[in-house]
Amino acid sequence: MTLYRRAWTMQLRDGAEAAYEAAHAEIWPELKAQMAESGILRFFLYRSGTTIFAFQERSRPFPDTSHAAPSGLTARWWRAMAPLMCTEGPDHRPIHTDLREVFALDTTTETPT
Repeated sequence: MTLYRRAWTMQLRDGAEAAYEAAHAEIWPELKAQMAESGILRFFLYRSGTTIFAFQERSRPFPDTSHAAPSGLTARWWRAMAPLMCTEGPDHRPIHTDLREVFALDTTTETPT
């Protein structure tokens, strides 16, 4: 199976760190289901101060959603996160910086003998 990976950073507003972590500790089950249905296999968030590092691995290519309106559930989540994160536009899209992969090591795959 081909896996598609993507990583990016986002910024929290000062003082929003605990609320952001609490929101993700109780992430909506329907949002988890939507992510799984969209092909997301793994999704990790890491935090250092107000910087969030995000990593996703999918079973199919990432769609170009840079100009698309978010789905109803995604729009709801973005509105809920807007007081905590740096966002842009009327849909409260999180401001993000895509990261380019420069190295990958996967020791779980078999190598030919």
